[in-house]
Amino acid sequence: MGFLDLFRKKDTYRAERQEQHALENWNDIAYTRKNIDMDDPVQRREYVENCLNQMAEASRDLDSLQFEYRAVTSHLRDMEEIDALPPQQRAEINKIADRILESEEKQKNFNKRRTRMTDEEYEKMERLSGDVLRGANALKEAEEYRKKVKNDLRRLDGERKANEFRKAEIEMATEYWHKLIIIGSCVIIALTIILAVLSVAFKLDVSYAYMLLIVIGALVFLVYNQKRIEYRKEKKVVLNTIARLIQIQNTVKIRYVNNKNLIDYECLKYGVENSKELYQLYNKFMLEKEERARYAEAAKYLDSHQKNLVYTLRKYRIKDPEIWIHQAGALIDHNEEVEIRHSLVGQRQQLRKQMDYNRDVVAGNAKNEIQDLVKDYPVYRAEILDMVDQFEKKYPGA
Repeated sequence: MGFLDLFRKKDTYRAERQEQHALENWNDIAYTRKNIDMDDPVQRREYVENCLNQMAEASRDLDSLQFEYRAVTSHLRDMEEIDALPPQQRAEINKIADRILESEEKQKNFNKRRTRMTDEEYEKMERLSGDVLRGANALKEAEEYRKKVKNDLRRLDGERKANEFRKAEIEMATEYWHKLIIIGSCVIIALTIILAVLSVAFKLDVSYAYMLLIVIGALVFLVYNQKRIEYRKEKKVVLNTIARLIQIQNTVKIRYVNNKNLIDYECLKYGVENSKELYQLYNKFMLEKEERARYAEAAKYLDSHQKNLVYTLRKYRIKDPEIWIHQAGALIDHNEEVEIRHSLVGQRQQLRKQMDYNRDVVAGNAKNEIQDLVKDYPVYRAEILDMVDQFEKKYPGA
């Protein structure tokens, strides 16, 4: 390996570390009114609307997450109901499940061929097949959206840093002019004293020199005052820009975290790393499905047993009996049941994490910030509460 390759590897490693640091920072949500003028009606309204919009977005995400959470919880509850059945009823279900497994084994022997997928992979995909294509499309869309959000966050970071740099420049320039006016004043005072000494000691006519000093001093103070006004105006604009960028960053950070959680959940749900892998898995499954359809005749008894299992489970008030058609082994094999339960618990924990984030971090912090605004600025209490009322009418239950 040459020196150039070594330096390239170091630069790549450094860039990856910086990227990782930026990603961790984007998970943080910051609320600051430091550079916001709450007495400005436009800034005040924008700030409150930003908080309310974050609450609305969290509410929409919560509705979607709760639907998925209820489905996973329902599956876990069915497992508990089956485990709680009396021995006689459980024996009946186990007998049907055993027949299903026996029929499946016969079908495997009949289908002695080179398969594209293992039975475990096929059964998992068949269980999720109605949702895989939607999941793959959603995952691809989320991955593309993540790229856009990351680009937005990089751009916002760059703009914020540029404004902070400009703010530092303005402060340095202001300090420079302040020192310059002090030095200029000292010089003018010193020259005035010298002229006075010359006038008294040597009886010289220094009136023109006095006039020149007055003109120079006036020009210096005029330029200084003009610069001071310009820097003050520009600094106010820069501070307002920084405050607005922080608000925008908060919104984008929330979207980034929710997007990241969505991608993590979809990958966990389907056992893949990305949408490309999921599409490949789906296409592989479809080809496998076509091949297995050719041997449907050999599966007629299997179908009969599966229907019997659904009927029996429904008789014992299992909410989603169809799911057990493709995981009959879990009814007999405790280890397989534990594995499925563990997978469902993992999905539910991931969903709960997303729900807690939206409820507690996003909506909760935004709500607390509005309450603090009402408390800290009682003069604007009516206006803020009116905006909250309008928001609650538009998003009831948020």
